[in-house]
Amino acid sequence: MDKIYLDPGLYANIFKLNIQNEEVTVFQSTTAVHPRMSDLRALIKQNKWDANVYRIDNLVFAYGKDAEKFLQLGFERQTIYLFEQPKLCNRLIREGLIEYLKSENYRGPYGKARIIFYEPQPYEYAAKGEIKVFRGYDLRTIYQYQNDTIFFGLIVDVCWEIQDKNGQRLNMVEIANYNATNEIAQIQGELLSNNQINTEISKFMLDNHIMPFVYKIKEFKLPLDRDIKVSLEKIPIRIIEGA
Repeated sequence: MDKIYLDPGLYANIFKLNIQNEEVTVFQSTTAVHPRMSDLRALIKQNKWDANVYRIDNLVFAYGKDAEKFLQLGFERQTIYLFEQPKLCNRLIREGLIEYLKSENYRGPYGKARIIFYEPQPYEYAAKGEIKVFRGYDLRTIYQYQNDTIFFGLIVDVCWEIQDKNGQRLNMVEIANYNATNEIAQIQGELLSNNQINTEISKFMLDNHIMPFVYKIKEFKLPLDRDIKVSLEKIPIRIIEGA
């Protein structure tokens, strides 16, 4: 990608998600009728339905191309605007992003509250090829109200997975046994080539890892029965303007 130049200032690793407040169809029940989400998800898996469920307080929502199947389980059809249920909208964005990254051959997802994906190929090798360094992305979708509008965003952090040549994950003690601690810290940008601490690690991560990842993300779809797309701003949120 061409290098993205930012105006002077201090930036957060938060990127705005663009989505329209579309009218959508979901199916709704309550936790009094369906107290266990695991039972519903097992039913979805058993029947190979293209659908999912999500609980918000005492409400249970079903959505997806096959969500009409839930009418036979006592769910009721509801037409809502996405921003009327921002928690549900945030969940839909999260699931849409997961499916997009899987389609792009990222390895994951790992985690629950956050989404962790790793690149399919090693970012770099260490210890004369004995260690593989995989670059990953720790992602979290968020929303917040700003005056009369609602903001959806994506927080992007960088994470790493270290493996031996056989694909076994290595911890710090095992990495030290290869005498590769500093070499890997240099690959990750925490140390400079002279083994001094990188005092601009946050900016380095944003410029060299986070923004190239964000730049590659195209539009992705929400997991609904309609073609509703989400796009990601390529410039992070600026929290302090520079001179």
